[in-house]
Amino acid sequence: MKQRNGIRTEINAIYRSKIVSWLSQSIKNGKIDGFPKRIYLGAPTHDDEVLAHKDEFLRFCKDWHRELPSGTVDFLKKNYQGIGEIDVPIHLVFEKPDELAAWAGHLVEYHSALSRLNYIKHECPELTDSSLDFINYITSFEENDFVRFIGVCKWLCKNRNSGKMIRQIPVRGVDSVWFESHRSLLIEFLREYLNLNPLRKDLQQFGLVPPSGLQRIVILDKNLREKVGGLRYLAATAEELNNLDIKPYRVFFFEDISTALSVPDIEGSVIVVVAPHSINRMCSIRWIGGAQCFYLGNIDLRSFAILNNIRVYLPRTESRLLDAQTVIENKEILSFDDISAQDIETPMALTAEEASLYRMLASGVFGQRARLDQERMPMNLILQAIGVIVENETSSVFLSMPSNDISALHDFDDTEQNETLNSDDSSIAGKSQESLISEIAPSEKTTFHDMKSDSSKIEDPIIQTNNDSGYVKMPTPANDAVKPEEKNVNLSVIDASNDDNGLR
Repeated sequence: MKQRNGIRTEINAIYRSKIVSWLSQSIKNGKIDGFPKRIYLGAPTHDDEVLAHKDEFLRFCKDWHRELPSGTVDFLKKNYQGIGEIDVPIHLVFEKPDELAAWAGHLVEYHSALSRLNYIKHECPELTDSSLDFINYITSFEENDFVRFIGVCKWLCKNRNSGKMIRQIPVRGVDSVWFESHRSLLIEFLREYLNLNPLRKDLQQFGLVPPSGLQRIVILDKNLREKVGGLRYLAATAEELNNLDIKPYRVFFFEDISTALSVPDIEGSVIVVVAPHSINRMCSIRWIGGAQCFYLGNIDLRSFAILNNIRVYLPRTESRLLDAQTVIENKEILSFDDISAQDIETPMALTAEEASLYRMLASGVFGQRARLDQERMPMNLILQAIGVIVENETSSVFLSMPSNDISALHDFDDTEQNETLNSDDSSIAGKSQESLISEIAPSEKTTFHDMKSDSSKIEDPIIQTNNDSGYVKMPTPANDAVKPEEKNVNLSVIDASNDDNGLR
């Protein structure tokens, strides 16, 4: 025999298991199945049981005759020896979910959920299903914050590739601080509808952009410096750098600014310090696209992601020091990353030598997640890699670097390449890496894996790896005649776990 207080636990369990279904039916159909709902109160079915527990039975009947907070009770008239005629409570009956929610102590929550779902259905009906999945979060918002949240979701759905900054979203009370505190929920809430990458946690996948960051460069040629007011080291936006009236022969991509500033003057050369999160803007700079490009940064798993991303836009880019011999000769100055592992399948554009080093680093040949920071590398090693021999502390000589196609450098017409680089990502997305290379007349000695820029580019090169799984094909061309589909190496491919840096 169930007493009022004892039955609340059972009613609460029913509410918890059915609430989402009831809300869904109410919003979508306006009718909820399963009502009226009857809950058996445990009345004894045999007279012997009644007589054996007479006092308990009488308290049970009296309890259910008192006024109820909601719902009704089905009674059955019975006549028992020694008791006489009495109305026996059989079922507690709820005509609609509101009544059951009141018994469970969740009436306010239920009404709030219905109200907010109706608001979402009116403002952006396409998000109704997602709202049901996240109903606990939806109902926990303060009213003003709820309106902001739905307003931002509605705007993001209608302006997927806006290229706007957070400041330009026309929702009252929304700023970068608000976005950061709600970022995780926004991404999960919109993930299915917008088909977002499940491994990414950044806001750029919404089509938002950060304020224009400054791109740092070091101009190593005094003649080129004369065209920028004699500045050797400067930082400006990619758009501003694109307007510089310079045309270097060589561009070196470095990762460490102090190393870049330590390089002596080299005729016709500029060092660009890579900003990993804005590689597309960096590569869109006109005079970079018209130069022979070399990547020389840290030696770690991140480096391959950065190099790959550069090659999405500048397929002619060559690397320097990305070989096992460099790591072996400097093993005593290696450091080790503390990066969590995660499986991902992403092909990268690497040469055979680069792929070999990548495989060794990923499998821990030099230690788990070993890295050689550019700032730790001997300066003479870096200078030699870019073709400079230091005669003494005050003078140096630039020697011609080994190159796959150095003779074509001065004859290279950058018009076609610049048209490609200055277009938006959509102009590249439908083209394979191989087709981009062929358009820009790349070296015949480097063959890349056929891939689309939107699937091959690693958006946030903070690398992770899991050596037990996640192997995909990566090209390692043995000679000029080998095509990507004919010669591949299986590697454990890695991607960024984007340490929750939002737009950055």
